[in-house]
Parts: sequence; C-alpha cells; structure tokens
Amino acid sequence: MAQVLANLENISKKYKGLTALKGVNLTIPQGVLFGLIGPDGAGKSTLLKIIAGVLTYDGGYLEVFGKPVTNERQAEAIKDKICFMPQGLGVNLYQELSVEENLEFFGKLRLLPSAKLKIRKKELLELTGLWPFRHRRAKNLSGGMKQKLALACSLVHRPEFIILDEPTTGVDPLSREDFWALLTSLVSGQGVTALVSTTYLEEADRFEKLALLHQGEICAQGTLKDILGLVEGRPFVLKTSEPLELLERLLAHGLRPFPYTGGLRIFVPGNHPEAQLSKIISGLKVQIEPLPLEIQDVVLGLTKGSEMPDIHLSPKSLRVKKGQNIAIEARSLTRDFQGFLAVDHVDLEVKSGEIYGLLGPNGAGKTTLIRMLCGLLPPTSGRGQVAGYNMQEAPGAIKEHIGYLSQAFSLYQDLTVTENIWLMAGIYGLGARRTKERIKELLQLTGLEAYKYHKTVDLPLGLRQRLALACAIVHQPDIVFLDEPTSGMDVAGRQVFWTLIYRLSRAIGLTCLVTTHYLAEAEYCDGLTLMHRGRVVAQGPPQRLKKKVEDRLGRPWLAKIEDPWRVREIFHTKGVPVSVMGRSVRFFLKGTRQEVLSVLSRWGITPLELERGTITMEDVFLYFVRSSHET
Repeated sequence: MAQVLANLENISKKYKGLTALKGVNLTIPQGVLFGLIGPDGAGKSTLLKIIAGVLTYDGGYLEVFGKPVTNERQAEAIKDKICFMPQGLGVNLYQELSVEENLEFFGKLRLLPSAKLKIRKKELLELTGLWPFRHRRAKNLSGGMKQKLALACSLVHRPEFIILDEPTTGVDPLSREDFWALLTSLVSGQGVTALVSTTYLEEADRFEKLALLHQGEICAQGTLKDILGLVEGRPFVLKTSEPLELLERLLAHGLRPFPYTGGLRIFVPGNHPEAQLSKIISGLKVQIEPLPLEIQDVVLGLTKGSEMPDIHLSPKSLRVKKGQNIAIEARSLTRDFQGFLAVDHVDLEVKSGEIYGLLGPNGAGKTTLIRMLCGLLPPTSGRGQVAGYNMQEAPGAIKEHIGYLSQAFSLYQDLTVTENIWLMAGIYGLGARRTKERIKELLQLTGLEAYKYHKTVDLPLGLRQRLALACAIVHQPDIVFLDEPTSGMDVAGRQVFWTLIYRLSRAIGLTCLVTTHYLAEAEYCDGLTLMHRGRVVAQGPPQRLKKKVEDRLGRPWLAKIEDPWRVREIFHTKGVPVSVMGRSVRFFLKGTRQEVLSVLSRWGITPLELERGTITMEDVFLYFVRSSHET
C-alpha cells in the first residue's frame, strides 16, 4: 500500500466572509497521479495553494511528507521538495526571455550550481521536446509549449511533489496529449507525485486517484471505478420525432434531459432504470440506446445539482421563421492580423434551427470567426451570408436578426436581472409596452422569475449565463451566437443551459451557433466544425465523425498494465495510437479480443485486464488534427 504524501483533516478557508473550503478531508498517496476535479469557484486553487504552502488556512490540520504544516516556517521547510504551477498559460514565465533563459533563471532562483544547472537544462529540454525551440522567446510559444516550459521551470530543482493548477485548460488536444504523457513519465518513470486540478470531467480517467470538489467540499475520492460505483442507475440516449413532447414528459418526472447526438441524454437512477424509463415514455415512439455510466452522472448524483428550472415558451415568444434553409454560410472566410492567420479560408454552412458547434482550443480562431459573422470584425478576404444578408453589404441588417453572447462581456454587474434585460431591449429599440411583455416572457423562459430583483453580481455563473442568453434574444433574433457560454460552469448549470438552447431550437426554430473548448459538449450539437490553428480540420454531425474514426482505427481498447509507460513506448514504435490513463493504456487496434491479445503477446505485453472502450470526441479531434498535419 502506497505511503501517504499529504493528509488534510477538516481544512477550512474564508475570504472576507466568503467560505472557499468547508472542512476538507483529503488523502494523497505517494507516487501517484492524483486529480482534483471541479468547476470554477469550487475551491480548487485555494486547496492547491494551501497544500503547496503558499496560502494559510483558517482551521484544520495539514501534513505533507509526514510533517505538520501549520505555519510559515514549517511550510518553508518542505518547499525544496515541492513545485507549484499556478493557473494560466505560462503565467509563471518571463515572456521576453527565451526558453533556455527561463530555465536558467529558475535554476538560479533555486540556487543550482552552474554545472548541475547545465545538465538539468538539457534533460528538461529533451524531456519536454523543447530543445529545438530553446532560443525562442516565451511570448512566441504556443499555449501547449508554454505549459511544457512552465512545467520544466517548475521541475528544475527535481521536486518530489508537483502541484499543477488547471494545466490543460485552453490547451489544444495534441499539446494536451503531450502534456499528459509528460506527467505520466514523471510519475511512472521518476517516482514523483503529481496533484493536478481540472474543470474537464472527461479527464477523470487520466488519474490513478481522484477527488471531486464541489462548493468547497470533497464529495468523493478514490479510483474512478470506486467513484462510478457510488451511484445506482444508468444513462440512456433517446431519439424521437416528437422531441418537445419527450422533453416535457422527462422533466415532469424529475429527470434532467439535455441534448446528445441528435436526441436527449438522461440518467435514470435506481435498480431498474429500464423499467422506470419504459413507464415514463409509454405511448411515445422512442428509440432507446443505453450508454456507459460517466463521471458527470456521479457528480450530479453526489452534489444534488440544482433542480431543472420551470422554463417554458409562452405563445407570444413564438415567431414565424424566414423561409431560407441556410441560416449561416461562409466561403473561404479569412482574417489576417499582420501576418498571423487567425482564421484561414474557413467554409461553413449552418441550417436554420440547428444547434451548431464550433469546437476547438483557445487560439483556434472560434471567436474571430464569430465576430466576423456578426459584422463586428471585417474579414481580410472571403464572403458570407447571415440570416439571408451579405456580410460585407448589409452588416447593419444582419445585426437586427442576430443575438450575441460574448465570451468576455455580456452583462452589467451592478444592474438587476430585470434592469439588464430592460437595457438591452432599449438598445434594440423595443417600446416600453413590448419590453414589459418581453421581460415577463424571458424570465419564464430562463427560469429567472425568482431572481428578477437580484443584482447580477450576486448570481452564480449558471444563472448569469441564462440572463445573458435572455438579453441576447430579447429582440427575437433568427440566429444567436454563443461564445463559450458554459465555460467554468458546474455540470448542473451546463445541462440546464444546453436544455434551454435545445428547447429554443426545437420549439421556435432558433439557430444557435455555439463555440466551446469542452470536447464533451460536441455531443450536444446537431453539426460541428472542428477548428485548429485557424483552420477547419473536420465537419459534420458528431456521430458521422465518430464513424469515420471507427472505420479508420476501429474502437479503442483499455488495458490495465503494470508498467504503462514502457507499454506506451512499445505502441509508439508500432505506430499504434495510445494514451496513458492512470495505470492503464488506451489504444486503437482492430480485431476481436482474442486477436488483440495475440498481438499484445507477440509484443511482450500481458495486460492484467482488457476491455472495450467507446470513441470520444477527443479521439475524433486528435485523429482529424493529426490527419491534417499529414496532408
């Protein structure tokens, strides 16, 4: 049994009356890759800073490396064994210094002798793959390369315990895969312990052990298998020609449906979920497909996420849509910022009434593309039509027919919910009588009636984003652009928001173009454009893109292995796509179970367990990005 590296008992922390941590109990074993998963505001950064010894705590007891950490002197005594990488892409780097100069600087801060520092720099540059870029300034590195350099600088003194705060947020999929491989090599090959926080639920299977943090409390910890076993029930995807009737019936029975691959995904709790579901949908023609249990199902069950609000569409909010079939069209749309191609010859076609996703990491060009389509930014070249109007010839007309929820600014924090909607109605020229009617409709639609006199600053993120959506559609547009609307939300908030989008799409034919860097949210869209470095790498419905990957690579396998890092290197030499997931490897090989076992045996690999996996949107993204690099 692994020794305990860090032990937390009843740790609490407040900031000016705001409780960030509420009696946290956590045990981190030595020599493991440990994950701390939770949304923005859950308390992850606070907890990591306390463990790293850079932040004091108000109550409880902390022990690291078997020594108590109750004051600044005790924290300083163990800092030579710890590295802490704060949240943000390369935030701890000096942007004007080169890669090698940053490593030199951090080495001298750690008082490494020149001879040792020279050797250590070379080791870290080779380990991270940054040797060819050692003379490049940090400000000119990609997000993924910045994160690898930030980690290398944190590792320069050979720490035994590395603490990383959301290191993969906003990083492109290829760089994320490289980053995880680097972390795994440090844990498996060098015996360090890594504590990593993330908002991405889909990263749960990367960790050997993990803990779920919600509103300052640990709601579960252990292996992923342990945590998945904490709830009873099963998820399903339901498809029907009567989506609104199905949606209303599921909501009436207290279930939490949200869009998924052209249908609705639900988790039905209990020992007999199939029988319970059959009763609920009796009389409806519904195609039912069972799905494997996911971490989001557990999170909702354990956190008792907010109830699905009573959101509905009043008759007055219905609007006859225009006759055009294509709501948004772009042809070779390009935006060049002084030699930097933020959007590179993008073709796009969105049908009226669709929920369409632009998927890609930070810097992929999603926001720039949306700003051009909205008429906020002129394209360098190319053409497009939005709501039947030419982008270059009628930008004013386009603005009357679209709504826009921006990534950065949407609301006035010191205004109440009602005041924000009233302000936006005035900007769009709605009269006083119509504004009053519209406010009532939108409060009902978004489930915000109980909060109409609350200041926006006092609302949780999920409610603020529903208000932002209400403001974006106050003038009843044909199309709404939503730029990363669920970023940082908890699972319950994201599901409510997507259910609201689904209802608007299906009931009144509102076209929704949504950008997101959550790969899992690609499943919620009718159609997708995958973007990487300003270019389109793939387009189509989620299921069709998955089918292309399955036809090419087959379905993935998950094998529990004693030495996953050694096995990963074997797969690489054979050209097999592989990822390390805790103490397991996930790989693509075509064939039956027996055929795969035979191949593994020839390669000297004996898995302790072997099971089939399912293709994820991360698999899809990685496949198409890698394919685009090969062409």
